[in-house]
Amino acid sequence: MSTSSYAGRILEVDLSSGRTAELSTADYSEQFVGGRGFAARLYWERVPPDTAALDKENALVFATGPLAGVPGFGGSRWLVCGKSPATSPEHFCSSNLGGDWGVRLKSAGYDALLVRGQSENPVYLFVHDGRTELRDASVVWGKGSLETRAILRAELGESVGVVAIGPAGENRCVLATLVADNDAVGSGGLGAVMGAKRLKAVAVKGVRHRTPVERPERVKELAALFR
Repeated sequence: MSTSSYAGRILEVDLSSGRTAELSTADYSEQFVGGRGFAARLYWERVPPDTAALDKENALVFATGPLAGVPGFGGSRWLVCGKSPATSPEHFCSSNLGGDWGVRLKSAGYDALLVRGQSENPVYLFVHDGRTELRDASVVWGKGSLETRAILRAELGESVGVVAIGPAGENRCVLATLVADNDAVGSGGLGAVMGAKRLKAVAVKGVRHRTPVERPERVKELAALFR
């Protein structure tokens, strides 16, 4: 399978140790197509089956697909996946969001972000210019997701994409949501999983560009069918 429409990298962050690592998208794209496929495989590899949704061993995967950033397909959709505390019994689920946060992640150079572990103190993740930083989130802890987004943009710049949780997520309410740019909302209780990890937000900053494709003329023909 061609990887021309992928950014080529998957970012892995361990909140417990503060360590980060990069994986090759090519190791997954041959067998697992798009964000849902990446997320399911990454989760299978790293999370023991008896892990509870709010355990630090649970993981969250923020993932895009090969059409993210390709004009004409509504390819800005993206996913947040992990074991949900809102289901009975708890099980792996995916939350599908709109807006442009997924395209921003891809523009920052990553097809997916895997978050593991649990921070001792509230933090937010800032991905930018080839760097990954865990920053203190005490100033925004306790604030709503929309206010958090505004504060982080004022600090980091208006071109930054932000997905955040509010007090419901911080307090591990099992129905807590995530809110991203363009007021895209993710359900499934995965906001509570972010809160359990003490991860207030993920901010990404990338160079906006169109995703390269293998056969651009054929893509134009297909895109015309959706007009």
